[in-house]
Amino acid sequence: MGGSGGGGECITRSSHVMEGGGSLESYRYFLSRRTVLQMLNDRGYAVPNSELTRSLTEFRFTFGDKCDLESLQIRTQAIRGLYGQILNKEALHGLILILQSNMNTFARKEVLKFPFKVEIFYVGYPGTPMAM
Repeated sequence: MGGSGGGGECITRSSHVMEGGGSLESYRYFLSRRTVLQMLNDRGYAVPNSELTRSLTEFRFTFGDKCDLESLQIRTQAIRGLYGQILNKEALHGLILILQSNMNTFARKEVLKFPFKVEIFYVGYPGTPMAM
């Protein structure tokens, strides 16, 4: 208890993880998503209040308790697919990517080809290195 840092699990976090019997993984994704939405709201983007106030239980109901980690890996094909989904590329001034892990070298090179600014934020979890 007390002190700085340390490797112990926070009691508050543990109680939230157990809310509805969910996993630590879903709790981490819930926190990451909420932080990103708050950041976008702070930057002036229109974020519905219902998204900012969504509870962990509601998050798990909507998105599930387990995440398909394979779908979160950022490779060249995923970057090209993302770029292809952007309809009005000429009017876009910036893109924000939130990643759990590093992009591979080829995916990074693909992002550099985008004709607009791309900001990349890494969501780190305990034991996961953060890259900048």
